[in-house]
Amino acid sequence: MSLQLAAHDGPRLCIDLGALEHNWQVVRGVCPGSRVGAVVKNDAYGLGVSNVVPQLWQWGCRDFWVATVDEALAVRACLPADARAAGLRILVLNGLAGLTAEDFAAHGLTPVLAGPHELAALTGYAARHDKRFPVALHLDTGLTRLGFGTAELAQLQSGSRLWDDAQVQLWVTHLGRFHDPEALQCQRQRERFVQWTAQLPRAERSVATSSSVFAGPGWHFEQVRVGSALFGVPIGAHAAELLQPVASLRAPVLRVADVSEGTEVGYAGSYVTGGPRRIATVAMGYGHGLPFSLVNCGHLILAGRPAPIVGGVAMGMVGLDVSGYAPGEIQPGMWAEVYGRQQPLQTLAAAAGVAANVVLALSAALAPHRRQCGAAETMEAA
Repeated sequence: MSLQLAAHDGPRLCIDLGALEHNWQVVRGVCPGSRVGAVVKNDAYGLGVSNVVPQLWQWGCRDFWVATVDEALAVRACLPADARAAGLRILVLNGLAGLTAEDFAAHGLTPVLAGPHELAALTGYAARHDKRFPVALHLDTGLTRLGFGTAELAQLQSGSRLWDDAQVQLWVTHLGRFHDPEALQCQRQRERFVQWTAQLPRAERSVATSSSVFAGPGWHFEQVRVGSALFGVPIGAHAAELLQPVASLRAPVLRVADVSEGTEVGYAGSYVTGGPRRIATVAMGYGHGLPFSLVNCGHLILAGRPAPIVGGVAMGMVGLDVSGYAPGEIQPGMWAEVYGRQQPLQTLAAAAGVAANVVLALSAALAPHRRQCGAAETMEAA
């Protein structure tokens, strides 16, 4: 399951496929009556569709959600040639985005229509191809981002001429407080979604994402779509104890230096030592996705213990205070865990004041080296 790499001196991302399979089975287990679709937009949250999608397909996933057509084609390229015949659906959340229905049909893609402005592109499709065009439609129940609102529901009623050319497969909505499905606003969105879809042609319905999938069967409907939870990022308290981290990120120590009181660490003296200290410089910075806001806050893991970040975050480096370690215990060439099994991704993200998915998507995408590895290897490295 591991890939061999040449030596390198930059951050290394490890992808634990065993944890990915565990999370997939956990999600399937909490919503046994629904289809489970995998959200793999932004190159599978930075982990790489070529690493993730073939495995999910092997484990039984047949619905993949992406943002753009380019992403959809990347997913399609990872799957068997006969995948469409085996039930593959690739749903494009950004809708047609100026492309034609024929562009989507040529590759077997399903747009999630983003609003009434896209309906004209479907006119005459059935006459041209002697069949209707499969679509999903986004209903804007309160997020005010994409979709059809209350005023536009009349265009979607069963008697509409739209259905001469289109065949609806899914009704989709997204919660404005996706991390907190118990919120009153989310409850109202759910009620609105149920009321609206009761007036519309029958099709699968999808509300639940990585948080609400763990909030009970009342959210599941016929289809759930899950990204963060698959990759081990718990959104909300319901999932924290059930999921395993799929990604772990490490970076090497470049230098360890003993410095005197009053020494500036980082640009513009963002940290000044209050006494003699020992500073380790690690090859990890905002250019690799480490949040720039981690100025004198948060920590990385060295030798199994937290080492506080001191100074600011540079493009490719960050300083750690390792004065509490024994002399010589921290050496250049050792590896610090940025996040993983010893430091959860959400702990680092909370210190930076950002969502965990922000850190994952950026750091995973920007890590110069990505490899598949097992849980034992991720533990051994840090």
